[in-house]
Amino acid sequence: MSQQQEEQKAIPLDKLTPQQLLQIKKQIEEEVQQLSQSSSQFRIAIAKYDESKVILKRLDQTPKDTDLLVPITASLLVPGRLISPQSVMIDYGTGYFVERNTEQGQHFCDRKLQLLKESQDKLSNIINQKKQFMDKLNIELQKRVLQVQQIQQQQQLQKQ
Repeated sequence: MSQQQEEQKAIPLDKLTPQQLLQIKKQIEEEVQQLSQSSSQFRIAIAKYDESKVILKRLDQTPKDTDLLVPITASLLVPGRLISPQSVMIDYGTGYFVERNTEQGQHFCDRKLQLLKESQDKLSNIINQKKQFMDKLNIELQKRVLQVQQIQQQQQLQKQ
């Protein structure tokens, strides 16, 4: 659906009741929270690929038959020996590993980093749009509160 069509279907905020505004605000807040969590996951993934690039550069300069610790899990390391410093296994996902040289590994990391950063930028834009909409909702809610207060004041003055 185009943006024009969406705007035509949009209901002006001043036509909604305060309860509807609060409900929409709550929904947008939840969406922003979920999107922010996703953004955090992107930052973690970007940091891991950045770290992998650094490690690949160091690995390429490491001499053959060097003793080292090999990560089996995030918290488990086992002793190992580097047999071929120019050859690495790349996890392409879903259990597929491919043997590549370190330069190809760095290019793989570069491509992944570019993809992750583009996705994170898009997500950041969406989060910002939702926050701007939430600001508009807050302004409309404040207007409504002021209107109610003014009506109450007028009613009190009329009673006196």
